[in-house]
Amino acid sequence: LFINEVQVHDRIHLTDPLQDGDRLHILPAVSGGAAMPTAVTEPKTQEAGLLVCTRKGLLVGRSQGGRAQWDWSELLFGGWIVSYAARDPYTGDLWCAASHWQWGPRLHRSSDGGGTWTEAGTPAFADGDRSLAAVWTLEFGSDGALYAGVDPGAVFSSRDGGRTWQENEALSRDPLSVHWMEGAAGKMFHAVFADPADPQRLVVGGSACGTYASYDGGETWSARNDGVRMEHLPPEVEEGVACVHSLHAHPAQRGRLWQQSHFGQYRSDDDGASWVEVSAGLPGDFGFASAIDPRDPDVCYFIPLDSDQSRFPRDRRLEVYRTADAGDSWQALTNGLPARDFHQSVYRQALAADGCDPLGLYVGTSGGELYASPTGGDCWTRLHGHLAPITAVRAFPIE
Repeated sequence: LFINEVQVHDRIHLTDPLQDGDRLHILPAVSGGAAMPTAVTEPKTQEAGLLVCTRKGLLVGRSQGGRAQWDWSELLFGGWIVSYAARDPYTGDLWCAASHWQWGPRLHRSSDGGGTWTEAGTPAFADGDRSLAAVWTLEFGSDGALYAGVDPGAVFSSRDGGRTWQENEALSRDPLSVHWMEGAAGKMFHAVFADPADPQRLVVGGSACGTYASYDGGETWSARNDGVRMEHLPPEVEEGVACVHSLHAHPAQRGRLWQQSHFGQYRSDDDGASWVEVSAGLPGDFGFASAIDPRDPDVCYFIPLDSDQSRFPRDRRLEVYRTADAGDSWQALTNGLPARDFHQSVYRQALAADGCDPLGLYVGTSGGELYASPTGGDCWTRLHGHLAPITAVRAFPIE
């Protein structure tokens, strides 16, 4: 046993307490020779949970064996269009947003990993002129707040665990909201970020609503669309209708945002006050799905599509691109992914990172196929097939 490269029985006694910063080494038992000290390191998080949302229900997965095998639930909410599901990192509860042709949109909550579910309250507009079409995203604040981004374009919050909801009217009544418009999937806020270190800081994005930031818990908002191209609109309305396809605020570097817009991939270092286009090196600037590495703000993943008309992967190959240098360069990650005749698409929330070490990535397709990489995208395998179209995939580490 060594502490700070000093053998314990030489100058340190086993009864001496360890101090902050001490390095502990344990020599394995040897016979007939010397051995180098082996550092004791923190174990890496290698197991993950998965929430696979489809147009016919929800699957909950849990890995074992270092994400080599997966256990799956039965299909939950069969017959419902599941638009989104998420795990509350503060309570461990699972949430599911689903719509039914007869009963409309609903929110459900599980406190036992998906074994049983109870219906929560559902966001509702008080004016009587608008009705909820779908819940597109859920976000959890470190102060206990719960947020829902919805169609038609609005953000709701709950302070009582989802029993009741209030529309953020300051955002809905922003002067630029008169320019918000529907995209192909509707007019919605599909990205909400609550800073875990500062719950007063919120960043939201939507299609076609743009990006907004608040530093007072949603009391006031500022548009954050400067530098984002909107080639089909006159300049005087671009600020209010930037078409955000996906948006991420990095949890470890305040101000670092990543956005896939209708026209290009962008990075911001000042909370969206300005944007730098980083599309160079990609085979195209159109697409929806993107993901980030929560430990490295310079890493982003993106799946390019060929155009806003056909919305197929380019050259009919499923490719995930990664930047490790804040968008200066991009690398295609294709090992194990379909290389030809791939006529499916990937929706905006169907690329997910699990936060494990090493990072795991997951891609769900419109053809009901689920691909996984436990190596940060370097190699891929198909986890599941023959599902209904996959609308969203969310992943999380399991300690």
